[in-house]
Amino acid sequence: MSALHARARAPEFTSFHADRPAGAREAHPNANLVPSSYMRMLDLLYRSARLTHPGAACTLLTDPATRVAGIRGNVRRFDQPIDHTALMLSRSRAQRAYVEMSPFERPIVLLDSDILLNGSLQGLFDTDFDVGLTWRASRTMPINGGLIVLNNRRPEVARTFVRRFVELYERVHTTDTNASWYGDQLALRDVVGLTHEEMKGRDVVERDGCRIALLPCDVYNFSPDNELAAIQDGLPTKVVLHFKGQRKQLMDPFWSTFLQWRESFWPWAARRGRRALRELQARIAAENAAAARSATAKPAAKANA
Repeated sequence: MSALHARARAPEFTSFHADRPAGAREAHPNANLVPSSYMRMLDLLYRSARLTHPGAACTLLTDPATRVAGIRGNVRRFDQPIDHTALMLSRSRAQRAYVEMSPFERPIVLLDSDILLNGSLQGLFDTDFDVGLTWRASRTMPINGGLIVLNNRRPEVARTFVRRFVELYERVHTTDTNASWYGDQLALRDVVGLTHEEMKGRDVVERDGCRIALLPCDVYNFSPDNELAAIQDGLPTKVVLHFKGQRKQLMDPFWSTFLQWRESFWPWAARRGRRALRELQARIAAENAAAARSATAKPAAKANA
């Protein structure tokens, strides 16, 4: 297979999940979700990846004790030991282990499970970069670790970047709660070595021979406001949607309204999409009306106090 053909292949989308052991007290980013809800998120993630990238491969980084059910389509499983007292560090280590053994026949996209692909990343791979990171205007964490794009133009350069990133995480950012929550983002910041002000306006930064593309979170790692009205137009200019925190409640409405009907070639599928949009708009109208009634009731209550 030629290098040009390899670069043209749809990416491999790789996420991470490990079941929380019974009685575990350590921090977990999805501790409030029942297993079926978590599997639903992974199912929607991979379905959106295949929908927007025909021929894409899907991989789940996990551990041997984790049960995986309800995820449609072919998903490769990659088992690694997981330390549940340092879950995010374990995720980064699993990412490193997978990247080390990958033949890089296609680009690899490492991403959080609470993400939907709303557009294609394919055009990125026509540009000359080794690693793609998403930046935002944050002084402490200008790089969001929820999306890391590894191009397959120069696989060993991408592998070296991941080694360096995880080595920094292990050596510098495992104190306090960093390993449980955001040590990966601090390590990614350190690898880039720029402030968020310096990142603004820079398309590519070269570090130790690695060409790092700086992609705006506003397009490639976008988190809408946590309300239905924020997704009602389908967010057509946003390529990657990240439903962080309480925003997870918006994943299903967005999927059923704007993406699910596109999985089908039947003529009535578009009608289902339009019906889902009307239902979403009705829910938004009901929420707005309830908020208006609540706002009116508060002054009245104060007046009668």
